Amino acid sequence: MAAGVALLAGASAAALLWLGRDARPSPDPAAAAPAQPGGHPIAAEQIATGRLAMERLPIEVGAALEAHTGEIVRNAEAIATKQARVSGVCAPGSAIRVIGEDGSVRCQRLPRGVASVTALAGVPRLSVTGTGQGSVAGGVGRFQTSGEDDFLVVPVILPDGALVTGFGYVFYDADPEVDGAAYLYRSDDQLLAGVTTGGAANEVRSVATGQVQLPRVDAGKYAYFVYFQMSTRAGLNLMPISASVSYHLP
Repeated sequence: MAAGVALLAGASAAALLWLGRDARPSPDPAAAAPAQPGGHPIAAEQIATGRLAMERLPIEVGAALEAHTGEIVRNAEAIATKQARVSGVCAPGSAIRVIGEDGSVRCQRLPRGVASVTALAGVPRLSVTGTGQGSVAGGVGRFQTSGEDDFLVVPVILPDGALVTGFGYVFYDADPEVDGAAYLYRSDDQLLAGVTTGGAANEVRSVATGQVQLPRVDAGKYAYFVYFQMSTRAGLNLMPISASVSYHLP
């Protein structure tokens, strides 16, 4: 009887031991896994769509994106404040005073100024006259190569309403027998001012005058131009270089 009780007790203990082992909950694989350096793994479908929540990205990537976004905003704000390209112009005798946001300009007239022309741009008064470009120490101009003695004609732009105060001429005259001249004319064939050369010198010289007739410029009615005298006999020894017209505004 005692042996039977002992056997029953042993069987009961074994049963209890077996029941206790099976009754324990199975371990959670996620809980048992070590911590991930970048957080929880990202699902493949999320990577495929390209839509990841900001909190799922590494901290460094989020900080870099925020920095680039701020830089883009600052650049856009800086570009918005830039001045538009200047599109307006001012007439001769005036200068830009104010530039608008759209690139337009407001002009103001200068109290005085000088308009100059080069003899290189001159056209002979006679179509049969031959000319050539010449160069000497201190200047480049044009001289006559063939035909009867003639003039070069060069237009000069003067501001409307200005008062012409002087006329100057730069030239090379190394011919002892032939002198040169330059004249300021109006398109109605009125002479405004004139100067002449004298003597011969192997250098660039200039001459000017303050004696002016019909000094007020009427650009709405007349055009203005300069005559440069040339000579086939003198050739390169008589070479107009440039002329200038000084003026002031009332």
